[in-house]
Order: sequence, then structure tokens, then C-alpha cells
Amino acid sequence: MTATLTPPTVARKAARLVAASERLSFDPFTDVDWSLPLDDSMYYLPPEYLPLYGTPVWEAMDDTQRKAYSRHECASLCSAGIWFENILMQLILKHLYDLPADDGSHRYLLVEAADECRHSAMFGEFIRRAGTPAYSVQALLGFGGRFLTATTPRGPEGYLAILAAEELLDASNRATMNDERVHPVSRQMARLHVLEEARHVSYARSYVTETWPRTSGGRRLVAMIRAPFVVRSIVDALCNPAVYDELRIPDGRRTAARNPIHRERLARDLGRLTGFLRDTGVVATWTLPLWRLVGLGAAVQSSPDPVLRSAP
Repeated sequence: MTATLTPPTVARKAARLVAASERLSFDPFTDVDWSLPLDDSMYYLPPEYLPLYGTPVWEAMDDTQRKAYSRHECASLCSAGIWFENILMQLILKHLYDLPADDGSHRYLLVEAADECRHSAMFGEFIRRAGTPAYSVQALLGFGGRFLTATTPRGPEGYLAILAAEELLDASNRATMNDERVHPVSRQMARLHVLEEARHVSYARSYVTETWPRTSGGRRLVAMIRAPFVVRSIVDALCNPAVYDELRIPDGRRTAARNPIHRERLARDLGRLTGFLRDTGVVATWTLPLWRLVGLGAAVQSSPDPVLRSAP
């Protein structure tokens, strides 16, 4: 199967993003100060972004326990980040596989793959230094990731998955990099990630916007049905039961999943993504029950208010 050539508008975007990458890219092994000890004197994520925040379990913790818990959640988030990046790189490389070297996106997609490699290396370095387990995503999510990379065709469907991961993580990264309660290493990692991922999000949005209307009705139908399940999988990867087992927090995963503060934050953080999906027609009136089925109805309703479209 030959890859679809990049539309001219997206090719121009890709050229600008290559130039931006030349001006502002980072090496996590020199731009993050790894000499700083990863002790529990500070948080590793803003407390409000921790799944247990505000629950009776959280209130029962002392300050040191809360900071230790944040260190484990940050390590878990880094492990999920490596999982995300592996999936995203496979989707990018699938797009690149048949793309001719003179295509307008060819160089940019190689730059993006290199960015993702550095991010995974950075996440791995944090995990190795954090004194926590290398938390793996749950087995079902691991299977889902393999299924996604094996069955997603070249085209906008892959970039919908990329946006689902990067838009959700962007909200927590932006909060982390600006929060002085958070350890400098976490803040430096978050800043690096935000600045480089902004280019990835910009390309993915442009590519989906330009190519989605020309995608066949059958492929759009499948992508619209899959979208809520892909987003739900990413949400689930951000709250790993193994963290609560490691810290011996009884029923921690269930408490976090039912935490209204956590649920409201997720809905808010997903609003930008779901607003874009509604604007482009990926979310339509007839797919809303699927979003509600997977527990993301509030995220769709909290997004901006474009007109929902009918089936393709």
C-alpha cells in the first residue's frame, strides 16, 4: 500500500516545524540536571494532578508520604510515556515506510521520531534514578497497543491516536513545569516535553484536518468507533494499580478511579482534544453513546460547542 502524499498545506507546515526544531530542540542528558537527588523533599507532580488528591486516603497521608506517592506516580507516568512513545513511533514509521524521500513531510517525520526516542530515553532515566519499580502498563493495555499499531492504516487514523496521547499529557506537563512545589528534574522534563510535543500536536492537527474529509467513509466509520476506546486506554494508563500495590494502599486504584476531583480534572484536560474531534467530525451525535459507555461522556460535553455531525 502506497502512502498518501502530503497535502501542500501540511507540507508547508512540516517545513516550518523542521525549522523550529533546528532552533529549539533539547538533549535530556544535558538539559535536565540529573545531579539533583530524587528525594522526597518536593512533589514530582502537582498535588492536584495526583489521582488520590482530595480523597480520605490522601487526607490520611503525612507530607512525606504524599511526596513519596507523587514520586511513584511520576515514575508510573514515565513508564506510560515510554509505552505511548513506542506506539507513536510505530505509527509514524508506518506512515514513513512508503513515503518518498522528496515528500513534504519526510524530513519532519524523521525529526519527530528522533524527538520521541529522546523522550523515551529521558523517561527511562527518571525511572532508573527514582528508586521505584519500572511500572509496566497493564497487560490488557499492552495488548491494545499492539493491536492499535498492527491495525491502524496509514493516514489520519494514526494521528488521531497520537493526538489522544499528546493532548492529554500536555495539560499535566504544563501544570508541572510551572509549579514551584515540584522537583526541578520533573519541571525540566515537563518543559522539554511541552516545547517539543507542541510541534507534534501542531503537525497531527494539520494532517487530520486536511486528510480526514478525503478519507473513505468506511475508514472514517471505523476510526470514529475506535476513538473513544483509544482515549479511554490512554486515560487508564495514567492510573496504574501497581503503584497502589507497591505502596500498600488498599483499594487505591478504585478510590482514584472514583475520585470526583480526578474525574473532573480528566474531563477538563481532555476538553481541548474532544473539542478538536467534534470540530473535525470524529465525534458525532451517533457516537456519543460510545463515549458515555467508556466513561468519557463528561469529557466530550466539556469541550467547546461546535455542531455535532452525522455519520460519514
